[in-house]
Amino acid sequence: MEVHPAAALLLILSCFTVACYAHNVHLSTLNQSLIVTASATPGQVLKAGTDAITITWAFNPNLTVSDANYTTVEAKLCYAPVSQTGRDDRKTDDNLDFDKTCPFDITDEPYKRSNNTFIWTIPRDTPTATYFVRVYVINAKNHEIAYGQNTNASKATNLIQIDGVVSEQKDSAAWPVIGNSFGYYGFAWALMLILML
Repeated sequence: MEVHPAAALLLILSCFTVACYAHNVHLSTLNQSLIVTASATPGQVLKAGTDAITITWAFNPNLTVSDANYTTVEAKLCYAPVSQTGRDDRKTDDNLDFDKTCPFDITDEPYKRSNNTFIWTIPRDTPTATYFVRVYVINAKNHEIAYGQNTNASKATNLIQIDGVVSEQKDSAAWPVIGNSFGYYGFAWALMLILML
């Protein structure tokens, strides 16, 4: 099928625009400057749609880094490694544009250095899995610049067990190609598919 030159130009410009907005931030380059806790206790199984967890975070005063450019925070529920095995739709990527570890938003609010508490009722549609909580710090350019999480580096301590819905992995052969491109690149994919029809 022949593609009109104007449509091809639009596609190229759209891809360029989307690429410009991709912020290319890597978790390994961020300061882990927040102390984060979650109220779930070891062995406790929380019921989605019923139970709640209390999340707290604060700037670590023992660090030498400055928090002068910290603007907002985004708290997220993230899959622990034990619930990511064999699941491409939950895989971890150091590049946050492609990372699928933390798909669930908990709260988004202005940054405060200390005394941050949020009580979150677990949504009914949360999949049954093992999780942890991560809080990202966002700057004025809407880029992640720091974070903290309620677990250790290997994501094996202080984990949260949630009894929720049973989710199934998408088995389509096209999913890894298309799925990995969504996020900042999703618009370009969608536009390309529409123009090719």
